[in-house]
Amino acid sequence: MLHDLLFSLLGKPGSFVKQFDNSPFYIDESLNLFSKPEIVQLNQIVNLGYHYQQIDNFLQNQEEKSSYIKALVFGIDNSLNDYRQTILTLEQEYLNEKMFIVSQLNVRLQAYYQILLNLHTSINIIQQHNMRGGQILDYLYERTLTGNDKLQLIYQNILSACYEVLFQQLSSWLQYGQILDTSDEFFIQRIDEKKKTDQHEYNWDTSFTLNIQMLPLHFITLQMADKILFIGKAVKVLKGQQELFINEHQQLIREIEVYDSFTFNRIIDQLQKQVGEQLVQVIVDKQELFIHLKNFYLFILLNNGNFIQQFLSDCQSILQLPQTQQALQELNFNLHKMDYDQTEKMDMFIYNNGFEYKTFQSLNNLQIKNNVIQTINILRMGPARGPEDWSGVFRDVKQSIENGFTLQIVFKFKQQLSKPLGGYSILQVPQDLSTSLVLLFCQDEENGVFIRLKLDQQKVSSLSVESKIKFKEEIIYKWKLDKIDFSEGDLHSLKINYQNDELSLIIDDTQSDTQCKTDILPPSQWKKVAFKFQKYFQLELGRCMVGIKQYGQIVDLYTWKMIGSNFLNDASWSGLTLKYQVDYPLSLLITPSLQEKFQLFFRYLFPIRHAQFELQQVWIKLTKKFKKKDCKYILGMHTQLMHVVNAFYHYFQMDIIAVQWSKMISRMQNEINFELMRKIMDEFEQSVSNQLFLNLQQIVKNIFQIIKFVHKYIELVNRIELQHHSLINKECYKLMVEFDTQFIALFNLIQLLTKSTNQTALFQLLTRLDYNSYFDNKTNEKF
Repeated sequence: MLHDLLFSLLGKPGSFVKQFDNSPFYIDESLNLFSKPEIVQLNQIVNLGYHYQQIDNFLQNQEEKSSYIKALVFGIDNSLNDYRQTILTLEQEYLNEKMFIVSQLNVRLQAYYQILLNLHTSINIIQQHNMRGGQILDYLYERTLTGNDKLQLIYQNILSACYEVLFQQLSSWLQYGQILDTSDEFFIQRIDEKKKTDQHEYNWDTSFTLNIQMLPLHFITLQMADKILFIGKAVKVLKGQQELFINEHQQLIREIEVYDSFTFNRIIDQLQKQVGEQLVQVIVDKQELFIHLKNFYLFILLNNGNFIQQFLSDCQSILQLPQTQQALQELNFNLHKMDYDQTEKMDMFIYNNGFEYKTFQSLNNLQIKNNVIQTINILRMGPARGPEDWSGVFRDVKQSIENGFTLQIVFKFKQQLSKPLGGYSILQVPQDLSTSLVLLFCQDEENGVFIRLKLDQQKVSSLSVESKIKFKEEIIYKWKLDKIDFSEGDLHSLKINYQNDELSLIIDDTQSDTQCKTDILPPSQWKKVAFKFQKYFQLELGRCMVGIKQYGQIVDLYTWKMIGSNFLNDASWSGLTLKYQVDYPLSLLITPSLQEKFQLFFRYLFPIRHAQFELQQVWIKLTKKFKKKDCKYILGMHTQLMHVVNAFYHYFQMDIIAVQWSKMISRMQNEINFELMRKIMDEFEQSVSNQLFLNLQQIVKNIFQIIKFVHKYIELVNRIELQHHSLINKECYKLMVEFDTQFIALFNLIQLLTKSTNQTALFQLLTRLDYNSYFDNKTNEKF
C-alpha cells in the first residue's frame, strides 16, 4: 500500500490514488481503507504527486528551441532531485521498519508542499504569458524574493541556470560582435539582415537595436544595455579593421559571469571605455578624421573662397541654362578638373526632396522604433515591445511638406483589424516630441472601417526614458471606407497628396507589392479635406519628420515613396548639392544622416554665394560701360543688394559657421569617447541650424526673397544693352522701393528675434546690416 502511495508522489496514480481528466489526485474512499481524518491528510499528501506530475510533464514534453526554456527545464529538474531522494529514503525506511504513520509521512513531506506548488504555479504563469528571455529572468528573480529559505535557494539555482544562457549571449556579443540567439530572446537584435558584399561593413544605427521586451531589468538597466549595445557594435568594427583587442579585453569578458550587479556594471564600464578608445583611435588616426572634416568645412560649407570663386567662374554660363542632366554632367566635369585633390571624392547632384524604397533590402537613413524586423525585402512591424504602445519606422532626415508632397505606400495587414477598435497609423508627421499629425485606420461595430485624421499632442514624462503622456487629441476629419475591409493578407496601396492647402488620399486593394494602383483611379474617388500645416505646426523650413507607425497589429510594409518640394522650388538649380564621399568606417562617425544635414547647409549657402558672385560680375560690367550719373538707380540698387547679401553671407560664414566649427574641433580633439564625438557633431549641426534661422521659416523666406530681387536686378542689367539705360533706371527705382519694403520686414523680424534671445551673433548681424542706422530710420519713418 505504501508503495502505491510513494509511487503516486512521483506523479503516477495507482490502485487507491485516483485522477480524473488531469485533475488533482485524490484517495478512493469507496475502498474503506482509511478513516476520514486520514483521508484528509492523504489527499493533501497525494496532491504533491499531482504537482510533481504536472512539473514532470513540462520537463519531459518540452520541444521548445528556446535556450532559456531549456535552461529553465534543467534548473527545475535539478531542484527536484532532493524531493526524489526523499521519496527513495521513505521507501527504504519502510522496507526496513515494515510500518508507516500517515501523520509522520505528512511531517516528512511538509517542506515540499510550498515548493512543488510554487514551481507548478511558476510553470503555468511562464507558459500562459509565453515568457521568453529576459522576461523569464525577471520573473524568476521576483520569485527569489521570498521568506522561505529553501524556496529561495531553489529559485536562485534555477535563475543561475538561466543566467548561464544570458552570459553566453553576452560573451558572444561582447567578444565577437555576434548574436547567439535562435529564438529572438536576447535583448539585442539584428534588424538589417541584408548580406553586404563587404561582410565587415554595416550601418551603425540600423543594423542592431535594443529589444527592450527581452531586457532583464532587475539585472541590466536601460542605460547599461545601451553600453552593451555599443561595445558589441564597436567590436564588430574593430574586428573588421583587423584591430583585434588586447588580452585585457578578453580577460574582462571571462570575468563577466558574476551575479553581482555592481561588479557587472564596473566590467561593462571598463569594456566600453576600452573599445571606445580603440574605435576613436582607428577613426581619428588611421582614417584621418580631421582631414576629412576639414574638407567638409572647406567645400561643403563653402569656407574655401578660392574654390567656390573658381567653380562659379568656370560654371557661370552653365548655371544660366535650364537645369538638365547634360548641364549637371558639365558641372561635374568642371568640378573634377579643378586643381584640388579633394574633388576626386566630390560630385554635384540635384537634390529632389523625398525618398523611395522599392524594397527594404537596405535600411539606410531609416530610424527603427520598437518591434520592427527586416524580413527579406519587407519591413514587418509587430506589437510594441517596451513602454511604448506602438512600433514604427521613420525617415531620419526631415522632409519638406509645407509646399506640397505626395506619399505612396504599399502595405499588408497580417491580421484583420481588431474589433471593437484597432488602429494603424500609415502616416505619422511629427513636428517634434510634442505634436503629431496622424492618419489612422480604424474599425469598430458602429462605423465599420474608417480613416481618422487626428492631431496628437503629447509631452514626455520626466520619470521614464521612453514613455510619453498624452494630454490632448483633436480629431480633424473622418472618412468612411465602403469597399475595403482590411482583410488579413490583402495588399493595399495608399496615395496621399497635399497641394494648395488640401490634403487628399485614396486607398485601394492591389495585386502588386511594387506598384500603387491608386494612380489610375479618377480624382472623384479621392477623399479630400482642407488642411493647413501652418495652423498646427511651426515647421523648420517647411520640414518635419515623416514615418509610419502601427498600434497593436502586425503589418508588412512593401514600398514607401515620398516626393516633396525644395524650399527654393521655383528657382533654377535650387536643389544643386555637393556630395563628399565618406568611406567605411569613417561613415560611422560622419553618418549619412549628418552628411545630408551638411548638404542642406550647402543648398542654403550656395544660392547666397552665387548671388554675391553675380553682383560682383555685374558691377564690373556696369563700371566699364556706364558713367555714374547715367545709371544712378542701377548703381544704387546694386550697392544696397551687395551690402545686404555680403552682410548675410559674412554673418553665416564668419560669425556662425567658423565660430561653431572651431568650438566643435576643439572639443573633438580632446575627446576619446566615440559616442560623445557623435554627440558633439550633432550639437554643432543643431547649433548652426538654429543660428542660420533654419527653424524660422519666415526669415528664410525673406532671405530668399532678397535673392530673387538679385536675380530680377541681374535680368534688368542684362537688358541694358537692348534698352536705353534711362528706362532701366526707372524699373530699378521701382525694384528698389519693393526691395526696401521686403528688407525692412526682414529687418524687423531679426530685431524681434534679438528681444527673445541673447545671441551675440544676432547683434553682430544687425550691425552688419545697419551700421549707419539707415534701415532703422526707414522703419521709424513708417511709424
